[in-house]
Amino acid sequence: MTTAKKPDFDIAVIGGGINGAAVARDAVGRGHSVWLAEAEDYAIGTSSRSSKLIHGGIRYLEQFEFRLVYESLHEREALMNMAPHLVFPMRFLVPIRKDQKRAGWIVRLGLFLYDVLSGRKVLGRTGKLSKGDASAIPHLDHEGLKSVLHYPDCWTDDARLTLETLLDARERGADIHNRRRVTSIEPAQEGYRLTTAEGKSLTARFVVNAGGPWALSILDKAKSINTNRRLRLVRGSHVIVRMPAPADPNAYLLQNPDGRVVFVIPWLDNRFRIIGTTDEPHEGSADNPTCSDKERDYILATHNRYFDNDLTAQDVLDTYAGVRPLVDDGSDNPSKVTREYELEVHQSGDGALLTIFGGKLTTHRKLGELVMKRLEQLGLPARPAWTDQEVLHGGALDRPALAALADAGPAALSKAICHRWAFTYGSVTSDLYNTVEDDPALAQQLVPNVPLAELWHAVQVEDCRNGDDFLHRRTKLYMALTPSDIDTVNQWFAENC
Repeated sequence: MTTAKKPDFDIAVIGGGINGAAVARDAVGRGHSVWLAEAEDYAIGTSSRSSKLIHGGIRYLEQFEFRLVYESLHEREALMNMAPHLVFPMRFLVPIRKDQKRAGWIVRLGLFLYDVLSGRKVLGRTGKLSKGDASAIPHLDHEGLKSVLHYPDCWTDDARLTLETLLDARERGADIHNRRRVTSIEPAQEGYRLTTAEGKSLTARFVVNAGGPWALSILDKAKSINTNRRLRLVRGSHVIVRMPAPADPNAYLLQNPDGRVVFVIPWLDNRFRIIGTTDEPHEGSADNPTCSDKERDYILATHNRYFDNDLTAQDVLDTYAGVRPLVDDGSDNPSKVTREYELEVHQSGDGALLTIFGGKLTTHRKLGELVMKRLEQLGLPARPAWTDQEVLHGGALDRPALAALADAGPAALSKAICHRWAFTYGSVTSDLYNTVEDDPALAQQLVPNVPLAELWHAVQVEDCRNGDDFLHRRTKLYMALTPSDIDTVNQWFAENC
């Protein structure tokens, strides 16, 4: 009788976006050995190109996706507790105009359901602004305005939320790395054998395909597997503009005549606004999606319908677009394609390859639990769920404590740097402070407000390999630095990585 060889890992995860990160963290926290491969940089795809919201998805109520909305609303509060430095409440205003498609009473009914489904443990109630409060909103166009409703949801830094989840998994023992590309997946006695572009070979009893828009191309690497599953790739584009004066801390949900909605979201200490998103069918590669001129103009026209400070293409500082890998449910309207996730399993001996199709940022933690439950049904030893009880890497301090930490930084660092660090790195900011105090030379700034200590932390702890990793996904400093400063940062990484 032949004894099955023990695999190198219990679970191999392919994909370093938010879903892969959630699975890796959940699995290693249950005591399983975990290996994760990301072909490029963590969160380089959809997970850094979202609307930056942790939200219930009020518009999904129209599609009767009550379970998804309920789950999303409860995940808001779990994530606020897990990552207070990255997930925090924001008030959303809903202007109700005379000429809009949805009657005000329908929107109010949706908000009532939002209240009921959320349970309101932490966040407040929905409601309606008084006429006085509504009239005080800067730049809101009051012509044809009937009322302004409000509801609470949450904002997040999507790329850092993904990164902190991965770093948490690594601290618990997972083998996590970016720029690790899987080139083949083959059935093996132990489950599956994976080979990387560097020629490394390993075995895992279970493989989780968390490739997002690239999930089907990952399945193509497993030549023994056939699937009839189809993904609906939908592009969501955003524009970034300066915050008009006086600054407005409110977010907005704007309704278009075509039935779609657009968010207006204050960003980076109310210095900018993100406006989006669109729902356009995406053709071709998902590698480098861009906001088209048509999408840009659609977004700006929506803004100008509601605000008196009309925006033009010249006001757009930057744009970005992400591709949502949605389950193809046959809907003709991209906005109505379900945001529910589905799992597909292909078994190999005692092991299996599980592919995640669909999903959304807000419900990533719950998706991780569902994947673990499915793997346990396939033979993985069952252990208790735990991820809703433990804070993420960097999440040990609440927001008042983070504000105090920002005020307690070393004299060698400016208050601006300390504040940015506290609300980027969370409780890990103390480690950065200690680094500076141990070696004062690391307080030197390569470019304004970017100390050397932060750059080395990015390389040694957060797997940064180039300026784009650091400026766009570890931080958002690309919005603050001059082109010359950005070149200097790029050159530093080229010389030190």
